[in-house]
Amino acid sequence: MTITRFITRLTAILLLMGFGDYCRSQSLYIPLHRAWTNSAMSSALQDSLPALHLAEKPLLSIELHSDGAAIERDSAAAGRSKFRAKLMYDHLVDIRDEQYELTLDPVLDAYAGKDIADTGAWNSANLFFNQRGLLLRGRVGKQLFFETSFFETQTVVPDYLQAFNNRYGIYPGFGRTKRYKENGYDFALATSHVTYVPRKNITLQIGQGKHHYGHGYRSLLWSDASFVYPFVKARFSLFDDRLTYSTLYAELRTLERLPQGEVPESLFKPKSASVHYLSYTPHPSFEVGLFESIIWNRFDSTGTHAPSAMAAVPILGVHSAAQGLDSQNNGMLGLNMAWRFKQKFMLYAQCAADSPRDQRMGYQFGFRVFDLVEGLDIQSEFNTASDFVYASRFVLQQYAHVNQPLGHPAGGAFREWVFIANYHRQRFWAEVKVNDLKQSQGPGGDFEANPDGIFQTIAAWPEKQRQQLDIQCGWIVQPQTRTSVVAGCTLQNYPIIGNSIAETTWLWLGIRAQLLNHYNDYQ
Repeated sequence: MTITRFITRLTAILLLMGFGDYCRSQSLYIPLHRAWTNSAMSSALQDSLPALHLAEKPLLSIELHSDGAAIERDSAAAGRSKFRAKLMYDHLVDIRDEQYELTLDPVLDAYAGKDIADTGAWNSANLFFNQRGLLLRGRVGKQLFFETSFFETQTVVPDYLQAFNNRYGIYPGFGRTKRYKENGYDFALATSHVTYVPRKNITLQIGQGKHHYGHGYRSLLWSDASFVYPFVKARFSLFDDRLTYSTLYAELRTLERLPQGEVPESLFKPKSASVHYLSYTPHPSFEVGLFESIIWNRFDSTGTHAPSAMAAVPILGVHSAAQGLDSQNNGMLGLNMAWRFKQKFMLYAQCAADSPRDQRMGYQFGFRVFDLVEGLDIQSEFNTASDFVYASRFVLQQYAHVNQPLGHPAGGAFREWVFIANYHRQRFWAEVKVNDLKQSQGPGGDFEANPDGIFQTIAAWPEKQRQQLDIQCGWIVQPQTRTSVVAGCTLQNYPIIGNSIAETTWLWLGIRAQLLNHYNDYQ
């Protein structure tokens, strides 16, 4: 049998396993941005679905019976001029038939402003963020979905973000940077995935992107705050969707170079990760999830090598039981819980076990209210982690990707309180967010430190405290990407040399799309 005939027959068999017209939209996954996920979660709670799995993101629109859209697009566009419909309702390009769909949208995230509290040398800089991109989504048949996006960015940032970039060589969430003119940064990011859904309860995916495990604004286990990575993922649901199980394999990297070879620029030393997640809803109002991840070693004295064969075992708990959590293949175990009631309230908690033997643990407790009054959502959250969470005595095996922790972006040895209020009414939205983060200035708060190192100190390590207030409001121009005309303000107090406190009062105005979350509230 030729390869072509084999592929043809295999495709025919998989199509016979289909599930009819279940998937009609080209957008199978809800964007990670909080505006989309909050809307989808609120709708799902009001619908009182018998089984909800809200901790694993991106969320699946076919499970929630919602795409997270806050505006009814198609009916609203009816009767409008073609120009106005394209500008304020429709996709830029929209090609669809019974057997396929293809949409294309521009993405613009551009704003400019000033830090009026900066009296230093940086005060002369005009701050801006200029990101342009494209979002392409589509469907072939009723079971194959695809999505790809690309973002190119130039920016000049406040001094606290500049200090972060100078230390780690990256822009938060967007990876490595290069210099732009005298005091700016230039960087790019691309995401993509191809998803095949052979049956209603099976989702197979390959791509490059981000994931978030947890109900909170932060995740101590695996967050979308770090850079994108290539991955393959399989997800299954059983017992009328009351139980779901997913396994993900991701290719990660450090920013430490391989030995110089024949190419002008040597590659970075690699590592990889396996993530397994089991979610169960014994009652429509209760959700519990078990999490395991392993960071697999890919480089040693012999050079780059394949991960252990154990990385191919997709069973939760096997790796941790076989080798523990603090071996050269660094591990993390976790627990998610959520209790939902009255169709609008949610209590949630998370536990992260990096190394229980060494008391390297993290905890999260939170409370959410959807539509406290019409259009107003409230969230309050507490996060804490002990010393050396995400660190490893094996320098390449830190629980990190491209110089950022895979969990909470601040690292370890901290206590944090977050409060968020979101208001939305038709196309208008507003958000107020408060962060209060206290973190040790010793090595326990540094995910790059060696937990087995010898650290001498006469007194307890002092704490640094960062307080930040973010206020934004906007009016949605284009609902397909939630592109809005936005005004915002960031106020921050943060420690510098000695006991001195620096301040940021960053005022800005611009046009912003809402697809990926930007985390600038922990540096």
